[in-house]
Amino acid sequence: MNATQLLEGKQPPTWLKILVISLLVLAISFRFAHPGKRVYWYDEAFTSLAISGHTLDEVKQEVFYGHIINISVLGKYQQINPDRGVADTVNYLVTSDPQHPPLYYSMVRLWAQISSDSLGGIRSLSAVISLLIFPSVYW
Repeated sequence: MNATQLLEGKQPPTWLKILVISLLVLAISFRFAHPGKRVYWYDEAFTSLAISGHTLDEVKQEVFYGHIINISVLGKYQQINPDRGVADTVNYLVTSDPQHPPLYYSMVRLWAQISSDSLGGIRSLSAVISLLIFPSVYW
């Protein structure tokens, strides 16, 4: 389809519309398929730490002492601490990771409290937010 056809208001062929819609549906299904079974990335580990309410200094004191540690020790820093809230998440960002804006992490913290603080639960917020691209493009 060239620029002249677009200016004249001609529609793209039906097969092209079906192909684009099919690819979009396939991409969305891949985005939401098994989000908790993919590799746990470095930045996702720090997101989990930030929303847990613990600070980086707390982790360093308990984890980095030169010995092998149990996975349960690390696990408590990857799950939400019910005694801490969004303010503790913002405090983590201010003290340990000040280059990151607090809005996303606050949203993830609240989302994890509502849904789940599992890896799949945390990733699902980003997947839902990514769907906002479609109304944005249409607009």
